[in-house]
Amino acid sequence: MKFVILIKGEDKWAELSPAQMQEGLQKYQAFAARLREEGRFVDAEGLDAKIVRIGAEGVATDGPFAEAKEMIGGYYVFTAADWDEATAIAKDCPSLEYGGNIELRAQMSY
Repeated sequence: MKFVILIKGEDKWAELSPAQMQEGLQKYQAFAARLREEGRFVDAEGLDAKIVRIGAEGVATDGPFAEAKEMIGGYYVFTAADWDEATAIAKDCPSLEYGGNIELRAQMSY
């Protein structure tokens, strides 16, 4: 199964020094490297804070719309056998060290 970790919040990130930010980026890279080594890695990216919301009537509105703690800053897509294994993997996401929270979702195949 494919799972997606959505990275949200990270209140403490803004308080870090440039050296601490670099250390944090290395932790994210190490997390992705581990997923690659285990053959689980599918994709990962950071996301810009700008949001363009398009409603059913086709009108586009610029954002951001959510509070900073709810902004999705990035994601990882990886494979796991089931929810238990995916949850164990997600608990190692570095975002949790920086005041963030994560959402774990199963990716649906069409």
